[in-house]
Amino acid sequence: MQPMQPAQLSSASPIAHLFQKNAPIILAFYRKRGVQAEDAEDLLLEVFTAAIENPRLITLPENEQLAWLKRVAHNKLVDHYRRQSYRQTTPLEASYHQLFESDEEAPEFTALRQESHEELRHHISQLPTEHQEILRLRFTYDMPSKEIARLLSKSDTAVRGLLWRAVTLLRTTYGEKQGRGK
Repeated sequence: MQPMQPAQLSSASPIAHLFQKNAPIILAFYRKRGVQAEDAEDLLLEVFTAAIENPRLITLPENEQLAWLKRVAHNKLVDHYRRQSYRQTTPLEASYHQLFESDEEAPEFTALRQESHEELRHHISQLPTEHQEILRLRFTYDMPSKEIARLLSKSDTAVRGLLWRAVTLLRTTYGEKQGRGK
């Protein structure tokens, strides 16, 4: 037998009457037992789906109909609790520390790191062009000083000196800012 759809229930149908009369009682039953509103409504629908699927229910006296509905409601509640026990839940606040492999991957640290990188880029952009180029080649492209020297047609000693001055200048300007921020 195919279950009836809600649109098929007219307000004069016995199931609709049964629902209108007993739904508040069943819903109160669930709410009294601490079931959240959304879950209580879902369980209520399961109870009345079972009622629709049982053609014999309509033939019972009203007090037996209510007893049957309460019994089904109780069984659905037990099933609900069983499903919940299989599905372990942990509040997000309790599991937050497990979301990231390390603290450095957490959103706050990522945001702070990005802010720090942005500030560092700003300070690098304030350096002379030659210093910017040396820093970019050394630290972005990981080139050794000999290769940088060949690329810029300078001696290795000259490149090392420029690199040292660029890093020192950057440390003083960026480091001063970092020291004041603490």
